[in-house]
Amino acid sequence: MIVAIHPAEAVSQPAARIEPLDIATERCKGCGLCVDICPKHVLELDATVVNEHGYHPVTLTDAAACTSCALCARICPDAVFAVYARPKGT
Repeated sequence: MIVAIHPAEAVSQPAARIEPLDIATERCKGCGLCVDICPKHVLELDATVVNEHGYHPVTLTDAAACTSCALCARICPDAVFAVYARPKGT
């Protein structure tokens, strides 16, 4: 059964928070290429963490400033980035 409602009666849900990057820190070798190429300077090597291979992995420092340009994913030799675009209008 399909029920139609008037748009004025629709309750809008809060927008889900979208993380622009998913970083596979366990594969990161800490080369810093992504840090150097990021135009918004929102990536840095996390000196407080050492992954299972003994490297300081990259971390996203400001998700709101990330534009999902994917330059980090293009330059990464270990393919540690999954880049997600923000929904239009956000």
